Amino acid sequence: MIAVFCFMSVKVNAQYHFGGGTWPAYYDSGSVCRSPILNLTTNAYSSTLSVKTYWGDGTSQTDPVLNGGSYGYLTINSRYSSPGTYTVKNVLYDGASAVDSIIASHEYLYCNSVIIKTVYDSLSSGVYDSSDGSFQVPLKLEVSKNGHIIDTGMIFSGIYYPVEGLVGDVFSFKYISVNPGIAITFPIGGIVYDTVKPTSNNYVVKYLGLVCRSATTFDLAVNPVIPVTGIYDQLGTVYVTSSSCEAADATVALTFSPKYHSYGGAYPTPSSISDNTITWNLSGITNINPARLYYEVWDVAGDLAVGDTVQEHVTMTPPSGDADPTNNVAVVIDTVRAGCDPNAMWVSPTGYIAEGTQLKYTINFENTGNDTAFNISVYDTLSDNVDIKSLNLLMASAVMNIAVLNSGGHNIIKFDFPNINLLDSSHHGQCDGAVIFTVNAKSGLPNGTTIFNHAGIFFDYNPVVMTNTVENIIGIPTAVTTLKKSTATTIYPNPTNSELTINTGSNTYATAIITNTLGQVLMTQPLNSSNTKIQVGSLTPGLYYLTLRGESGVEVKKFEKL
Repeated sequence: MIAVFCFMSVKVNAQYHFGGGTWPAYYDSGSVCRSPILNLTTNAYSSTLSVKTYWGDGTSQTDPVLNGGSYGYLTINSRYSSPGTYTVKNVLYDGASAVDSIIASHEYLYCNSVIIKTVYDSLSSGVYDSSDGSFQVPLKLEVSKNGHIIDTGMIFSGIYYPVEGLVGDVFSFKYISVNPGIAITFPIGGIVYDTVKPTSNNYVVKYLGLVCRSATTFDLAVNPVIPVTGIYDQLGTVYVTSSSCEAADATVALTFSPKYHSYGGAYPTPSSISDNTITWNLSGITNINPARLYYEVWDVAGDLAVGDTVQEHVTMTPPSGDADPTNNVAVVIDTVRAGCDPNAMWVSPTGYIAEGTQLKYTINFENTGNDTAFNISVYDTLSDNVDIKSLNLLMASAVMNIAVLNSGGHNIIKFDFPNINLLDSSHHGQCDGAVIFTVNAKSGLPNGTTIFNHAGIFFDYNPVVMTNTVENIIGIPTAVTTLKKSTATTIYPNPTNSELTINTGSNTYATAIITNTLGQVLMTQPLNSSNTKIQVGSLTPGLYYLTLRGESGVEVKKFEKL
C-alpha cells in the first residue's frame, strides 16, 4: 500500500508523550486487501497509558499502550470503507487525563481501484514531475474493458474507479469531454491503461497530464450558493466558472433583497455598490482560474421574520460569443430562517417534476470550528430513483477527488477534498466550500414517486454533519386535487393581491408550500396555528398551487394572484 502520512504533534506539560508514529508504505503481495497499519511509540511505558484513535471516517477505538521496556508502543489498524484522504487523530491518555496528541493526514488507496489524477503539465514535458499541480476542471472519462465501452465517469482533480475482472483484463480510461482548449500531453495517446494482476491490490497512482491551448469558444456561468438567510443577515457566495482555457472578462451584478437594508461587505472588493446591487468587474476567467465572489448584507432593523421570502438576482455580462447565455442569470428564492446551518443542500428545480427531469444539486459546507479543517469528505447517497449514469459534475470549490461507491445496492458519491486547509469560522468568506452536480430522475417513474436527497459531511476526525433533506415528487399537478378529503380547510381572499389566509379548521398541517404551474416551489412556510397568513405580494400575477402537509395528510388548493 502506498501511504502519504504527515504528523503534527501537540504536546502538553506531562510525564508521558508520543515518541513518534509511522504508517508503513508497502505493496500488498497477497490476494487479501489489507487495512492501514499505524505504528506509535511513547517516550516511556506505564500500565496507565492508552491511546484513543479517531480514524476520520466517524469511527474511533481505544487501545492500551504495550510495554517495550524503556518505551511504550502499539500497532493499530482500521479498514476504511472507501478510498480518500483522512485526518487521523491519536490522543494519549494517562489514566483519564489526555496528555498528548498527534494528527496525521493519510491517503488511503482502496484495493481493486484504479486511481487517476489530473495534473497541469506546467512545463509541457509529457511526463509527471513535482512541478505539476492539480488540474481543477470537470472532465468526463470513457471507460472500456478489453476494448468494449462499459461506462463513463466524471473526474475533477482525481477519481477512484473500482475495477472487477479476470487476471489480464485491460481497463482503459479515455478523456472524452469537450472542453475548449484542453489538450492531453501524457500518457502517449491520451489513454490511461490498467491491467488486472494476480494480486487484488495495485495501488499505483496514474496521472493524466493536461495543458491549456488557445480556444475560439467559451461558456461562462454563475453558480450562487447562499447558505445563510437569517432574520438579521445573509451570507452568500457566487462561483463564476468557464468551460474554456481562453481568458475572458465579465461583469457580475448581484441584486440582493431590499429587505436587507445595508451592505455588510464583500470579497473581492466590488467595483461598485448602488442601493442593493453589488457589482464586480472580473478579468482573466478561465476553467483553471474561476472567480469566487463573497458578500454579506444585513437587516439591522430586525424587521424580517421567520418565514419571510427573499429573492436574489445574479446577472453576468460576458463578452460576445458566450456559448450558453442561459447560465449567465440566476434567481434565488429563499425563506428566512431563525437558525441557519451553512452545511446545507439545495435542489433545482424544486417540488413537483416530470419523470426524466435533470436535477441540479448544490452542497455547501463550512468549517464552523475554531481551527483549520485539513481534509473534508462529502458522502451523498443518491436516491434509487435517479440515473447514476447521467451524473455530471459542474464545479467544485477546491481540489477534489471523486469516488462512486455501491453499498447495499445503493449508489454513494464521495466528494473528497484532500488538503483543503479550510480556515476557521472567524474568516468569513474563506471557511466554506461547495460542490455542484446534476443527475437525471429516471424515466418511467409513476406519479407520486418521491426523490429524497441529503449528504453527510466529515471534517477531519469529527463526527459526521448531516445536511437538510431536499425532496422532489414526480407528477406536475394539472388541476386541483385533494389528496385527503376535507371540507374544513379554506383559503381567502381568492383571488388575492398581497395576503393569503389559510384556515385549516380541525385539520393538522405543519407546512404550507406554494408552487407555480411548472411545479417549482416558490415559498415554504410553517403552520403554527389553524389560522395563518402568508404574504404573497412578491409573486407575479397568475395561478398558483398551495400544498398543505402534516398529520392530516396532503391537501392541494389553487389560488390566483392578482
